[in-house]
Amino acid sequence: MRKLVVLDERWNSALTDLGVKIASVLEGKVACAVLKGFPAEKRCKELGIPTFYIEDPRKKFPLSPFLSLKKVIETFRPQVVLTIRGDEMLFSALLKKRFSFRLYRLHGEAKGIRESFLNKFLHERYVDGVILSSRKALNSVVVNLPKLFVPGAVDVEKFRFSEEGRKRVRKELKVGNELLFGVVGRLDPVKGHEVFLRALSLLKKRGLKFKAVIVGEEKNVKLSELLELCRTLSLSSDVTFIPERRKDIVDIMSAIDVGVVPSLGSEMIARVPLEFMACRRPVVVSDVGVLPEIVKEDFGIVVHPTPPSLAEGLGATFKKDLKRMGLLAEEEVREKYSLDALRSSVNSFIL
Repeated sequence: MRKLVVLDERWNSALTDLGVKIASVLEGKVACAVLKGFPAEKRCKELGIPTFYIEDPRKKFPLSPFLSLKKVIETFRPQVVLTIRGDEMLFSALLKKRFSFRLYRLHGEAKGIRESFLNKFLHERYVDGVILSSRKALNSVVVNLPKLFVPGAVDVEKFRFSEEGRKRVRKELKVGNELLFGVVGRLDPVKGHEVFLRALSLLKKRGLKFKAVIVGEEKNVKLSELLELCRTLSLSSDVTFIPERRKDIVDIMSAIDVGVVPSLGSEMIARVPLEFMACRRPVVVSDVGVLPEIVKEDFGIVVHPTPPSLAEGLGATFKKDLKRMGLLAEEEVREKYSLDALRSSVNSFIL
């Protein structure tokens, strides 16, 4: 069976990531339709997934992008089309009858599913099934459709605990036996770095000893602003910043004792928390997006994204059996969120 995954997202977002992972595990002859020069193209080529080019519907008059998708479908002749955004779902709906394919939609955007008349009509009339990243996405548009919940997925062969990497990175960070908290994510207000630092300040006032590392590139928050906040909170000697993409991120995650996701919003698709868990790390996460649906008491703590609540959650880890929690986290990921688990669920759903 021929299956086309339409990846028209511009960024290397969690939505792009999940779309590529689904394409990589789909059975049959699979290809992706991508925007030339954007992250999805690179990811697909790295995985050896054949690609076709479509035009960006957000940049050109809709007729040209529509015709570019029509040309891909005429060439590839898929029996199944999976889209991740509304523009291409509309285009696919207009082409469905002529080319006789089944249409699926992956929903994983923070803004949720628009309950407009057009969206309801398209889903009811043309969509054969939806993949939802979170139960929070359920609404009148998709409630009666066949559905599969996929909160996220992680390559457990790539993300796995490394004792050697742990020792090397902790030496690099000059961390001894102190508890090391870690945040991995772009420097952006929604990622909650300020909340994290203020929570650490509260822990320090309680006399608790720890270290922390923040890994992420500057986006909408400048590194200088966070460094200044550290100085204000007397945390400069306790927090290390790595403001770049590191190829040894698995080693860094292995070096961290507790992975922290202090996000203020978004997180409708889990990526970083699953990577921490795959690296045998317990997690402390905000109760936003899909995170409360993933994190269980056995291997994590869910808190409100405020400094006092986060400090309470972080403080609780000093009394936990982190090694046991890490093993349970790894077991959970391998059972429910590995690529093998994704392969089984997606291929049973997309027929």
